[in-house]
Amino acid sequence: MEAFFSRLSRFIVRLSAVAGCCFLVLNIADITVGVIARQTAGVSLVWTEELARFSMVGFVLIGASSAFAAGDNMSIDFVVNVLPPRWRAFCRFISFLIEAVVLVVLIVYGVQNVMGSWTMRTMALKIPRAVPLMAVPAGMGMLLIVLVASRFERRKDRK
Repeated sequence: MEAFFSRLSRFIVRLSAVAGCCFLVLNIADITVGVIARQTAGVSLVWTEELARFSMVGFVLIGASSAFAAGDNMSIDFVVNVLPPRWRAFCRFISFLIEAVVLVVLIVYGVQNVMGSWTMRTMALKIPRAVPLMAVPAGMGMLLIVLVASRFERRKDRK
């Protein structure tokens, strides 16, 4: 089971990095097109702002798994680090539980939000609102798998 989670986690981290990079490139290209259109033709393309927002949300939520695996997540652990080893382990376990519960809640409500928004369209791009909203359950699901896999890795390292 640990090996399965480890392989799955590595795949998700790579997928997260590639997809996050694609969203970032899309965001940069979109903003560039908007600026060039405004400066050269004096035209403000309405869809560029919406696409920039959606691609930034996708970049952050889908790329979160890769950032977490690289240790780039924000953490305030100076208090935990001075605790005795037993208390340190307990605090890290409680932290893991809280993170997992929050991610599960975000996944559940994210899926509900996606399911309820297929009939609504975005203002400029005219795509179903569910399309950009899928980044929430997808990104948080990927992050949950990487979180669980990292917990297995920590347990394996302690043995």
